[in-house]
Amino acid sequence: MQDAIAVQSLKSDISLLRQNIWPPTQLAHVEGLPIYYGIKSEVEEYYQQWSGLIERAQDLFQPFMEDEVLDAIHLPNHLNLPLFYFYVDRIRINKTRAKESKTFRGVASLIEKCGQFEPEQLTAMHHWLESDDTAALVAHREFIDLRTYVFQHGQSDYTRTRFYVNGIVLSVEDDFNLIDARDKLRKQRNDSYSDPLADNQMWKVFGKYR
Repeated sequence: MQDAIAVQSLKSDISLLRQNIWPPTQLAHVEGLPIYYGIKSEVEEYYQQWSGLIERAQDLFQPFMEDEVLDAIHLPNHLNLPLFYFYVDRIRINKTRAKESKTFRGVASLIEKCGQFEPEQLTAMHHWLESDDTAALVAHREFIDLRTYVFQHGQSDYTRTRFYVNGIVLSVEDDFNLIDARDKLRKQRNDSYSDPLADNQMWKVFGKYR
């Protein structure tokens, strides 16, 4: 109970700070996106205004293992803290086709989440579920996803992040390179499902076995 009160208090303080200092007007930003960047001194000054809340969040969500340290990047998204990255050489912004996926054991719960379908499609879904004890329904909804790949100095790997909920702030190196590939839609990987049992123009429903 104490933790729940502390988390709610933290979220309220984060919300208040966001109202006052978000977005960071002193930093450059990527047009149309909550991505902000600047030199180290500028970002450090802005980060200091958030550091107390970030430390409170780390204390509240610290892993059970005492020798682990929770990276601020991996704090829960629902806190709505901006993500800070330092020593950034370059970022790449990609737009890609993606899909939301939900699995159901019954038609009623599927309709509740995904909306109405034609009567013959409802019949097909019922028949599928009745055909086998392990039968289930999986619903897919396509959407266009935006992701940012962050490359930090001295690191061989990149960090892929979804940035549009909380926003990200980058402390960039002198040779910082911003690659905005939003105009080049990346192809979605091949889907293992085909021949949907139902399609209501938003969700496609397929049969599968658990």
